[in-house]
Formats: sequence, C-alpha cells, structure tokens
Amino acid sequence: MELSEFLKNIKGKILIAGIGNPLRGDDAVGSYIIKRLVNDRINAVLVDCEDQLERFIEKIIQHKPETIIFIDALHMNQKPGSVAFLTEENLENIRVSTHQGNLSMCIKYIKARIKTKVFIIGIQPENTDFGKPISEKVLNTAETLRSILLSNIK
Repeated sequence: MELSEFLKNIKGKILIAGIGNPLRGDDAVGSYIIKRLVNDRINAVLVDCEDQLERFIEKIIQHKPETIIFIDALHMNQKPGSVAFLTEENLENIRVSTHQGNLSMCIKYIKARIKTKVFIIGIQPENTDFGKPISEKVLNTAETLRSILLSNIK
C-alpha cells in the first residue's frame, strides 16, 4: 500500500499503538514513536505496548477506535529504515521481530470484538541486538513517520 492510500483510509476515532522492546535496538521503534507523539498535538489515542501487545488488547478494545494503526519493526528483507504500510491481510507473510505475541492473532481477536480497520506501519530494523540503541537509519525513519502522522491526523 502506498502512503497516499494509507492516509486516505485513516478515518474516525484513531488509536495508534507502538510495539517494540526498548532493550533491543531497532525493535524499539514503535514504542519510540509513541513516546515522541505523546507531547505532540495529535488527534489519536496513543498506546505504548512495548513488547507485550497481548497485555494491551483490552485497553485497545475499550477505546472502540474506528481505525487502529500498529507501528512495529518488521523483518521484511528490505534496506534498514524502509517502511511498509500494510493491512492485516498483508501481514501473513511477514515475521514480527522479537515479540512473543503474534500480531496477526491479536488483530484477529480485536476485530472479533469490535468493528475497526487495522493498519500496520512496518519498519525494517537494522539491528535488534540486546542493549543496542536504535540505529540512525531507523531513527531518521521514525522522525519522518512522526511528522507524517502529525501532519495528517488532526
């Protein structure tokens, strides 16, 4: 999905959930973006799931968003910092990085409970080693995505 198509589909009450282990370098990118957005004026509910999405499913459901955007580091065999705008159907062939929970399974559970559209912003990590910081390439992508979200979700 192209960025323009992705943005056209973002409607109604929006919830943005960041996923990522803060101790594993680029895997933390989803969580990082949410932490950066918290102090910005964005018209969306923000949820920092870190690497435990399963623990936040009920909180997500309680908000009854019309649109959910998950942001996560995904192994997509692309250049580090590359971005993919995905639907839940696209997610089937992509491996989530270091998370124990299955993103596809969590999405199916949420959609069984509430009517919502789900999108995933996947960012190709460079390094997910324990104790490493987020790489410069992924940080640059994260800041660009933050700006795009701030400009388009008002």
